[in-house]
Amino acid sequence: MDNKCSICGKKGRRLCPGVKRTICSACCGAKRNSEITCTSDCNHSPFSTTGYDLWLKIDGILPTKYMRYIATNYDRDKFEDLIKDMSFGDTPIEDSFIVAAGAAAYNILFVKRDKKGKTLSDKWESQNWEGLNNDEKVMMKHLKDSRVTIIEVQKILDHQAMECIDMLDNERKSFILYDRKTAARAIRFSKFLSWLTHFPNFSRSTHGGMEITDFIINEFIDAIEADTKRKPRKSKDFRLKDYLSENFGRCCQLAIDLALEKHKALLNNIDVHQCIAVYDIKTNPIEIEQILEKYPEFIWEDKDPEEGDPPDTLYYSWLRRGESKAIEKDMDSAFQHEDESMGVGTLGNIRLYPDKLAIETFSKQKYEFAKEMVTKYFSSLVTLKNEKIVDLAKQIANKPIDERTEEKIEKKLPMSPEDEQKIIQLLYEDRYKKFLDEKIPAINNQTPREASKNPKMRSKLIELLKTHIKSIERINRDKRININIDWVIDELGLSELK
Repeated sequence: MDNKCSICGKKGRRLCPGVKRTICSACCGAKRNSEITCTSDCNHSPFSTTGYDLWLKIDGILPTKYMRYIATNYDRDKFEDLIKDMSFGDTPIEDSFIVAAGAAAYNILFVKRDKKGKTLSDKWESQNWEGLNNDEKVMMKHLKDSRVTIIEVQKILDHQAMECIDMLDNERKSFILYDRKTAARAIRFSKFLSWLTHFPNFSRSTHGGMEITDFIINEFIDAIEADTKRKPRKSKDFRLKDYLSENFGRCCQLAIDLALEKHKALLNNIDVHQCIAVYDIKTNPIEIEQILEKYPEFIWEDKDPEEGDPPDTLYYSWLRRGESKAIEKDMDSAFQHEDESMGVGTLGNIRLYPDKLAIETFSKQKYEFAKEMVTKYFSSLVTLKNEKIVDLAKQIANKPIDERTEEKIEKKLPMSPEDEQKIIQLLYEDRYKKFLDEKIPAINNQTPREASKNPKMRSKLIELLKTHIKSIERINRDKRININIDWVIDELGLSELK
């Protein structure tokens, strides 16, 4: 190998795969990806698949330089106003400012145009990117095409790479997104709103990463499409991505508001009620205790009296077994158990005091059923004294989101991780055996098996399974277990989801 640089004639350091000749470090740094077409696996190229750490170094320096250029060439008050427009939510002040300032900078550099149709980055480029080195110039040329879009993760490839699609670009095929922070927390088929830039061998998301859940994705897209139609187009080439880029903060806030509104509406319409009925005992309480011991649905709990209860209070769990299993025929199939190998559901709780019997359930449906069973089991031995029904869902819906978060308590099962995984896996297997033959509104009230045989339903079936896979993979990540429904995917012929 010739030890002289093939470009400048000075001492060469290595063989350049781009020019296929010897090159020195100075010429490599000054010409890579601009005058030299670098290979995708060159360790010395910041834009290669193996040079991502070099890219991160440039990304750590470049924002300071383009912020300085904006400060010199753009009105400060307008920039500060734009940062306010790009702010959203109740994130920590420092984090919110960094995201908003970054989004505002991208908007000024790459989206906003002057009367001649030029962006501020066009002006800087005409000045040969004054103040930037070769790598920074190359990066800026690619950043010029950055826009906000909705990214859907298809696969997590490793600690930094994900295969993704752009949901607002039907022409572009899947691409490889590099982002270590996102890869560490992402779930397959999760969607997030972010600025997206495509580089030669990988893509990168910046300034955002807000997840758009399946809960609101359709309403979110409908809302922004409707808003773009109401407003006059700034040019014939104006795209939905341009709208998102100009209104990034507003769109992020829209996603937050939609999620809160739908969550509140859902809570206001679901049966989550604390229902308590207190009965006077008209006989010796031992007779009540004997009945509770007689039937299989009542399980005595060996625990000390709770605060405020008399010392001889007895506590029972009321399970959905025996005659009480009858309630399951009116419950969602997800809560039905063919036999106890798949677990036993709960109906409520019972407290037996010296002179009173109290039952507690957490839905009106269970409460009405429980009162019927009390009449059946205890008939003339008790008399209803008073009852209380509290709409817990409405209380939660009306609380500020931070209060709900503070009150959240994680309850862990008192069992080994291995036993927990076995039980959860069995529950999911049972659930998905039923799922295959359930009529589901999202696929036009067809069963998944029926929809899999109908080509017109394939796209809807895929979207349905994506939500299930995403939910399962989130559980796998959070609980560090391995629930697998590949057998469901195989049976439905959806190999693209594996």
